[in-house]
Amino acid sequence: MPKRGPDCLTILPTYRCTAACSNCCFGSHPWVEGRIPQSEILRYIREAAQFQTLSLVVFSGGECFLLEEDLIEAVALATRLGLATRCVTNGFWATSERTAMRKLEPLLDAGLSEINFSTGDNHSEYVSLDNILYGSYAAKKLGIGIAVMIELTDTRKVTRETLLQHPLHQRFFGTNRELNEFIVESPWIAMDEAATNVEYDPAHYLNKNNVHTKSGCSSILSTIVATPQRELFSCCGITSQQIPEVKLGSLDQHSILDMYEDASNDFIKMWLAVDGPEKIVAWASQFDSSIEWENRFAHQCETCQFMFHDAKVKKVVREYYKDVIHDVLLKYSMLRPSAPS
Repeated sequence: MPKRGPDCLTILPTYRCTAACSNCCFGSHPWVEGRIPQSEILRYIREAAQFQTLSLVVFSGGECFLLEEDLIEAVALATRLGLATRCVTNGFWATSERTAMRKLEPLLDAGLSEINFSTGDNHSEYVSLDNILYGSYAAKKLGIGIAVMIELTDTRKVTRETLLQHPLHQRFFGTNRELNEFIVESPWIAMDEAATNVEYDPAHYLNKNNVHTKSGCSSILSTIVATPQRELFSCCGITSQQIPEVKLGSLDQHSILDMYEDASNDFIKMWLAVDGPEKIVAWASQFDSSIEWENRFAHQCETCQFMFHDAKVKKVVREYYKDVIHDVLLKYSMLRPSAPS
């Protein structure tokens, strides 16, 4: 079995969703058709489990809870193979405490480790904050791990405090702000050039004053993603669909192990893991001062999309990458050592 590999397999079984958020990274909405056949989902899990490094299987989308019994079966298989599991959902199914418990109990029996709720101004147009709190409380009662992701923009109405001050939070979690440690606020970005730009507080933008605080990408080569088109990607970044270079190939034509081995020899992917796109773009601007990168990006994935698309950045990388190759390879070998025999 391979000794070097990903930590996480993320399966996007469908792009269909009960919500139709603007700027959705996958263009999900209720009318999207198609999904990965269940037999293939189970095959991907068995195949990825051959990596000694793999520890987690994530089911996302779209909306993974639309799989119903198939989701339970897939979670159970991953559990039998010794893998932790996570579901990412908008919580549409958690319309009351009772219904949330009834939905989560079979997944608990199947071994579900964690549930990750997505909310914010866009999501809450379609799924009430009540659902997030009903679902979070049910998960807490059952001992399932919780995470709540909230969209971050400058003019948003739904914030961390909105959730913590909600009457249902007071009812379920009391006044001790118990849910606070499980909340993550993450920038909500424009996914195409035609979309209206999303504004943030100036403190969130990348520039020369904060680029030194940025770290390597924790997703590239660490997470592999199976899409509804039955393609494999080398990261779970929200702009990955706009970056052809992170697509590894067809899951119908190649094995996960072979595609990952090819990707793991890609220097740019190693560099992203070590330094992240922010530092690479800033590095490139030292050779070409006309590269416009400061105060444009608030999300690492947005910076990565720019790095792969901008002709000036690409030209600098092609001409000068040898200046950093030895340092990057050394740091990458320490970052992702081989798994023990």
